[in-house]
Amino acid sequence: MHISLLEDDSAIQEMLQLVLQDEGYSVTIYPTAEECLNALQGATQDQAPSPDLLIVDWLLPGLVSGIEVIQQVRRLPQYRSLPIILTTAATLTEPEDAELQGLQVTLLEKPFAIDDMVRLVRDLTQRHSPSER
Repeated sequence: MHISLLEDDSAIQEMLQLVLQDEGYSVTIYPTAEECLNALQGATQDQAPSPDLLIVDWLLPGLVSGIEVIQQVRRLPQYRSLPIILTTAATLTEPEDAELQGLQVTLLEKPFAIDDMVRLVRDLTQRHSPSER
């Protein structure tokens, strides 16, 4: 199982990569929205494998937010049902919460416990494993 991680904080990148690899997942890290979108939109055999799960930080540097990344990913037919975890330290407003439900994402608020992330990743990848599609 392959996980793509869009996170700009290098400490969180390293921690999640180590923990998820220890759980048996392969992980590709994207530090910017642009790198993540370029890889997912043009995924080929010689690039990173297509993800089984995407973890996205809401607040990213630059002009593109995590929500915008998810909106663009959801427009791609191969990723319409991709499990996505959105991490954020921001407090959600009612319109934002409704938008997230429409994008079919699972929200995990920062700071999160590593065990919570591992459990969530395991649940989402098992629920959406290729044998069940």
